[in-house]
Amino acid sequence: MSNMNNYRRALKRAAENCKKVLKNFNVKGINVAALICTVMLSAATGAALAMNEKPLAAQLTDAKAGTAVKTMMPPKEYDVKIKADGKNIGIRCAGTVKDALDAAKIDLYDDDLINIGLSEPLNPNTEIVINRVDIVEEVQVKVLDYTTKYKEDDSYTIGYSETVVDGEEGEVETTLRHVYVDGELVSSAVVDEDVTEPVDEVVVVGTKEYNPIDDISISNIAAPLDLVLDENGVPLDYSQVLTGKSCAYSAAPGASTASGRKAEVGTVAVNPNIIPYGTELYITTTDGSAVYGYAVAADTGTALMDDLILVDLFMGSYEASCDWGAREVNVYILN
Repeated sequence: MSNMNNYRRALKRAAENCKKVLKNFNVKGINVAALICTVMLSAATGAALAMNEKPLAAQLTDAKAGTAVKTMMPPKEYDVKIKADGKNIGIRCAGTVKDALDAAKIDLYDDDLINIGLSEPLNPNTEIVINRVDIVEEVQVKVLDYTTKYKEDDSYTIGYSETVVDGEEGEVETTLRHVYVDGELVSSAVVDEDVTEPVDEVVVVGTKEYNPIDDISISNIAAPLDLVLDENGVPLDYSQVLTGKSCAYSAAPGASTASGRKAEVGTVAVNPNIIPYGTELYITTTDGSAVYGYAVAADTGTALMDDLILVDLFMGSYEASCDWGAREVNVYILN
C-alpha cells in the first residue's frame, strides 16, 4: 500500500509540473494533448525509477509479452595450452577440457594418460598434457635340449646300438607385455609362460664281446656287431630279400675277384646288374640247414650273368665247394 501511495504522489507532482510547463509554453501548432501525455509519462518513469521499480513502459511491455525478460551472457573463453603427440598446441575455447580437445581435434584413447579430468572447466591457467600409451605383447621361445640315455643289453654284441625312443626338444614359450609411453619403454612384465618338457632319447647298446653269428657262419668275414638276428635267424635290419639257387666255387690262394677285391670265404659272385659290387649280404639256406653268413658281393661269372643262378659262394677249398653243391638260399640285402 505504501508503494501505491508513493506512486500516486509521484504522479501528482508530475501533473503539477505539467501545468507549469503548459502555462509557460505557448507555441502555435503544438499538439498539447500529446505533449501532456509525454510529460506525464516521463514524470511517472522518473518516479518509478526513484522507487527502484520498473518504468511504466517496461511494465506494459512485460505484461503484453506475458513472460519474464532474461539477459543471456556468452560463455567466457580462455587461452588453453595442449601438449600431445610431440606438439604444443594453443587454442582459445570455452567449456571443459573435453571441449578443448574436441576443438583441437585431438583424440584420447583408453590407455592414454592425461593430467586433468575431461569434465574439468577451463580457466586462465589450464594446461593439458597427454601422454600416448602403447601396449605391445611379445612371445619369446627358448628351446630345451633333450638328453640321451643309454641302456645296456647283453643280448647284443659290443658295438650294437639302436635308438628305441626318439628324443624330442622341449620349449619354454614366454609372453611379455611391454608398455611404451610416448614411444619410450617404461615397463615389461611376464604375463604368461607355457613349458613343454623335452623327451629323452633312449639308445640300447650291446655289451656282448663277440658276435654269435660268427659261430654259425661259413664266412670268414667277421659280421658287423650291429648285424643282429631274430629268433628265426633273420636279420633285423635289411631292405630286401632275394630267393634263388646258389652254387659254390674255389680259387687258388691270392686270387682276385672281378671287383678287384681279394677272394676269400665271405666274398660271393653275383650279377652286378641285380646286386651291385660292394653290397653287404647275409645268406642262409631256405630250410635253415646251413648258414653262409655275412658276405660281400665282389665277383661274377657266366652262369650269374645268364641268370642261371642267383649267387655263387666262395669256399676255402674245392672239397668244401663240392660239399655245398647247389642249394636254395635266401639272400638278405643289408641296410
